[in-house]
Amino acid sequence: MEKEYNATAKGLMMWASSELEHVGRIAAIADKDIQYSYAQSTINGMAHLKDAIFQYVNKYPDNHFKKDLLTVHDQVIRVMQHLKDVYNVNLKEIKNFNTHNVLSPLNKYLKGGKRSMNMRKKNRKTRKNTM
Repeated sequence: MEKEYNATAKGLMMWASSELEHVGRIAAIADKDIQYSYAQSTINGMAHLKDAIFQYVNKYPDNHFKKDLLTVHDQVIRVMQHLKDVYNVNLKEIKNFNTHNVLSPLNKYLKGGKRSMNMRKKNRKTRKNTM
């Protein structure tokens, strides 16, 4: 049986704002171990947020907040991927912490390891050429 978040659209937007604020705080910390731990905790919180948004949008498909919530959903996933890549967060540790199987599978949203430097350079060149 799926767990019910019972969130409101406004509550989800406030939750997203709060979660996204963590990213700057993580970057401002000098200690790498604290950064890792904080990034891991933030990804866990964002995983819940992502699931709650998805649940809300499916429960209320005609809601006028749907487009905004789906945009926030995509932003949350991108930030989770960024935190995972930059701070080398081990998703297995988050999966192990999910002892009651509340979260949806993380590998559905988050890709494998860091992108290679060559891919970043290639993307940068493509963006410059199209501008």
